[in-house]
Amino acid sequence: MRRILATILGVTAGAWWIGVQADSSVLAVRLGAKDVVALAKFYDAAFGLKQIDKVADNSGATTEIIMRYGATVAAAKAGNSPEFLVAKREGGDTANAMAHAIFHVSDINATVAAAKAAGATMKGEVATVPIGGAPIKIATMTDPDGNVLEVMELPKGTDHLPHP
Repeated sequence: MRRILATILGVTAGAWWIGVQADSSVLAVRLGAKDVVALAKFYDAAFGLKQIDKVADNSGATTEIIMRYGATVAAAKAGNSPEFLVAKREGGDTANAMAHAIFHVSDINATVAAAKAAGATMKGEVATVPIGGAPIKIATMTDPDGNVLEVMELPKGTDHLPHP
């Protein structure tokens, strides 16, 4: 009888725990930069991100630039896309190849060309990879500070990665 009660109590507690999980979504991505202002200009030129705010230290030096998508700065400030933060990387810190930003783009060739023109370095060529049975075009590159970036073009009419 004790085992049955313990099992029921355990299952009930597990169900309750699952039920109290909060909704979540991506709020922001943060990448490090040796020169915050220069790297923010790269993300504006390559991906159309606009500066919506900045953080400075006590001396007034910019330590982080907060960016978001928008046709203009005003549209980016009013928008609700996840934020992209370019933060000052400390002297001994290096770019981490595992942590990286992934962009969903409508035209991978145009995006790669813009990123290269803005200073990105390609890591291989554009490849088509099946994800969830759909052909996804993927390109990997590094920004001028060595951060790894990935861009993905989904099939027309698809707005997220398929995961059957």
